[in-house]
Amino acid sequence: MNSQLGIGRGFAISLFATTLIASAANAAMVSFSTVFTNNTAADKVFDVSNFLTLSHSLGNTGGSGSLAIVVSDIRGGGAYLKGVGTTAVFSTFVQNARVAELANTTSFVPFAVVAATFGQMSYSDTFTRANFGAVANVNDVIQTQLKFILSAGDQAVVSGTFVVVSAVPAPGAFALVCIAGGVGLRGRRRMDS
Repeated sequence: MNSQLGIGRGFAISLFATTLIASAANAAMVSFSTVFTNNTAADKVFDVSNFLTLSHSLGNTGGSGSLAIVVSDIRGGGAYLKGVGTTAVFSTFVQNARVAELANTTSFVPFAVVAATFGQMSYSDTFTRANFGAVANVNDVIQTQLKFILSAGDQAVVSGTFVVVSAVPAPGAFALVCIAGGVGLRGRRRMDS
């Protein structure tokens, strides 16, 4: 699902907004690609979420994600897409727990993608597979959120993915399995001798 909140005139056209679940692979994905146009005379805040309600349990989760932005100056004078305060432009959630962010603003460097007059500028980033430490069960929600400011009269194309999978057991648990397996093999070898 795709929802948009904002002040003033401006719109988002969803070119490809989909949610997909692959039960055989124990994975779920939220994916989007949207054109945002600010056809007002002032900066506009866009706040958009995509989400998926799980049809089966994933247990302890991990995953990865990506974000791509292209900003275009339409009216002349330059264009920008920037973060809102200290909020990341792209945030991902498993059952309301924030698990990853991209395009962060730090206290020293505010996030912005800036295009020259009648030009374009792009940005892309990914986060690699990590154990989120968040449990996802049937009817739980995985979600992406975009929140940014787009300059007056300009346009941005924003695309992203958020893939959630059943996480690999923690390293400690994996070590226990290996030790148990080694003890079992050792015992078997002694019996065969």
